[in-house]
Amino acid sequence: MKQWIVITAAVLLSGCATQAYRAVEGECAPQAWADYPQNKVQVVQTRQRVIHVSTGMRNCFTRQDGNHLRTFCNDITRPEFINYQELVVVDQNEAVRNMAIASCSANLCVQRYGNPQCKTEQLLVPLPSPAPSLSPEPFTVK
Repeated sequence: MKQWIVITAAVLLSGCATQAYRAVEGECAPQAWADYPQNKVQVVQTRQRVIHVSTGMRNCFTRQDGNHLRTFCNDITRPEFINYQELVVVDQNEAVRNMAIASCSANLCVQRYGNPQCKTEQLLVPLPSPAPSLSPEPFTVK
């Protein structure tokens, strides 16, 4: 479960990542892959599927079709979740590798851009704006 949260967070954060952040990730990825290579193993995971179970009640309605009345009935169902086991192949190093890439990327972004997202819109030093003239203009009478 923890692994899926990390993966989901990484995907969501990379979806709105700046171009500079993606470039920094590209610099960090080779070392992370060297430190945490792919380690595929088979594991049994518990999954769920939904089945609809009849409640024993029905929802009926009647329509008039010319001179005939027709009644239609539908069973009312409720969802029921059934657990089952499935053998899947997972990369045991994926979560820690993604965390290493994210940490390295954030550190490089702070060094280069002053923020962990590599945002370039943020100015570290504000630009001076031209100050309005405080001296009055000379007044001449003709």
